Amino acid sequence: MLVASELVQWFQPLLDMDSPVFPQAALRQVGVHMLWGVVLAAAGWRVAYVLQPHWRLAWAACVGIASSLPGPLSPAYWLELAFAAPSWTSVLLCSLWLWRQTRPQARFSDPWTPTPTNHIPLPWVLCGIGLGWVLALDTFAALPVQQSIYGWGFSPLASVVLIVGAAAAWIISARWVHALPFLAIALFVLTRLPSGNVWDAVSDPLLWLYLHVHLATQGWRYLRGR
Repeated sequence: MLVASELVQWFQPLLDMDSPVFPQAALRQVGVHMLWGVVLAAAGWRVAYVLQPHWRLAWAACVGIASSLPGPLSPAYWLELAFAAPSWTSVLLCSLWLWRQTRPQARFSDPWTPTPTNHIPLPWVLCGIGLGWVLALDTFAALPVQQSIYGWGFSPLASVVLIVGAAAAWIISARWVHALPFLAIALFVLTRLPSGNVWDAVSDPLLWLYLHVHLATQGWRYLRGR
């Protein structure tokens, strides 16, 4: 019993949710706009797909820079009011997508390798969808647990468990694209952006909805190919 009590006391700081670490106000004000800037730059590239590549790049850069500026003149200001902030996962995926658009087209025979149309590995798609449903049900207190799953994201232990799991998945898969979740959590640990809660760093509502559409689209293409 004494050993168990000592272990509980040792792990207590990792389980503490009463003293969350939030990003600094100035860092959050600038950082959230920068996160939206990357996402909107990818959206701007997609919207301007009818233009020539150099014009698309210029347009995406202008959208990203304008969105990164603080103040109500920036689209990110209004998006933050409606959707809070994008997750680091969304930002990294948009960055990867933009990078792939500027690279020469190549053929890939491995379905786990990211391409312009399939840049998210299937295991991460399923994990993202499952996590979104768990957090959604937790919001409405529909889970058979007493403690809030979202609230647990403020504890240091949640970050430790997620970053260790993401690192293990990256090492086992031996594929660089599987490093995206690890990088997202690492960036959260360094900056505490966007909200100080690790769940907001790995997922957001817009990404969750996109993963549903992405899974349905890839499933339809697979069935048509059969």
